[in-house]
Amino acid sequence: MGADAGEVKEQPAAKVPLKERLKLWWEGYELQEKRKLVVTEAEDLPIEDDGPPTVHGWSLSRRKSVVTLFGDGMTRCVPDTTKQKLTNPLGINKTLSVVELGSGLGGFAHWVNEKFEAYVDGYEEDQDLVNASNEMTKMAGNSRFLRFHKCDFEEFDPKPKSANVAYASEALFTVKNKAACFARIHSMMKNEGQFMMSDYMVEGVSLDHPALLEWYEMEPKKPHLLEVQEARTLLTKAGFEVSIAEDTTDEYRANVLKAFAEYAQKTSAGAKSGHLHDWVLKEGELWTARVKAMESGALKVFRIYARVPPEIV
Repeated sequence: MGADAGEVKEQPAAKVPLKERLKLWWEGYELQEKRKLVVTEAEDLPIEDDGPPTVHGWSLSRRKSVVTLFGDGMTRCVPDTTKQKLTNPLGINKTLSVVELGSGLGGFAHWVNEKFEAYVDGYEEDQDLVNASNEMTKMAGNSRFLRFHKCDFEEFDPKPKSANVAYASEALFTVKNKAACFARIHSMMKNEGQFMMSDYMVEGVSLDHPALLEWYEMEPKKPHLLEVQEARTLLTKAGFEVSIAEDTTDEYRANVLKAFAEYAQKTSAGAKSGHLHDWVLKEGELWTARVKAMESGALKVFRIYARVPPEIV
């Protein structure tokens, strides 16, 4: 006989895959040492009292909504193809110390660990996301390889010479003092260390462009954008050699639209939406504003690769 909606089953915890552990964590269940709970219909579970949908802060409902849109552990639209483009040039392997700046819910760091068997330290400004990342990592049995830390990128203070590789995906566009932040990232890098960043920037337009001003109003935290050539200059002054500055706006926009189209297709096909649907719609307002600014030509996304030059002995 098939399982009823909301039916709970017991299975050995040793067989719980990461994706299922993340799902159970979202739904508020605790994994016991030898047994676990599996909920066959997550949408029939009680609704969290998170108040009205908002993109300010990271309530549990908001976390669920972005994971619904962008995948397990993801707070931003970084599909696996984009993860590969950001990390493949870095030559990551299990012998290197890797840092992610703006680790969100840890999905990208988990992907790096699984693909390259690498140790990853994630730095994130939001304490709720840090707590959730560490809890989910513990539940997945990966605490030996993945650690997440609370930080303020305006006052970033990493351990000097602690990383071979660092990457950041749409994590630094709200930092006001970019020069100081880049200098601290450089101080964190070991000799010949590599830094890859993807972020919102401008090229050839004023920062008070009407489309940008409209977008600023939608962001939960005020953006402080750089002109792409200014970003290159600041990274160079910090001590990096910059060899790539690639405009990826069209690709980025297409990925965002695809994520929302796939969600719309699921709901139109009869998938339940309920409580989370309102949160997804609120998240959609934020991402619509970002895409609209890109379509105006004012906002762009650039992928920049920089490295620490070898020391001259």
